[in-house]
Amino acid sequence: MKQTPLEKKVLDNFKPGKISKDGFLGDDKRHVHDIIKEDLLTLSKLGVEIEEIADRLQHFIEEGKKGLETKVDLGNFTVQIAWDRGLLPCPFGEPRRHHKIIATLFNKKLNKEIKFSQLNVHMIREHGFFEGKGSTFRLEPEEMVNLLGIKAL
Repeated sequence: MKQTPLEKKVLDNFKPGKISKDGFLGDDKRHVHDIIKEDLLTLSKLGVEIEEIADRLQHFIEEGKKGLETKVDLGNFTVQIAWDRGLLPCPFGEPRRHHKIIATLFNKKLNKEIKFSQLNVHMIREHGFFEGKGSTFRLEPEEMVNLLGIKAL
């Protein structure tokens, strides 16, 4: 199927250098829609909704803000945010802009750390997009369920 000019422009947003230096696809050769479809299928098999993951990630950002860019101890987790000046647009083309917030979350029980952005939270919640495999901020859905302590329904 031939892409419309608008679809082509939106898909270009995911490439390196358009919105972010590294882009949102990494070395993943799949179409954005196929990435989303596969990730949502994974979550469906686990009985988890995207909102559960987005809500949990946003919770950690909000807790991290309380630390004024120092580590915040949350029992089984620590979180630290870095807040840069400026705003980022969503690659899906909507007009809303998102703060450049990067959270570093450490799960003490699993001894695992992840980094995610405010834009990640938005893209997961609104688009079901966890980024392409190999991208800087790719969040594997199954790993997120485990690391965030989300239990299947």
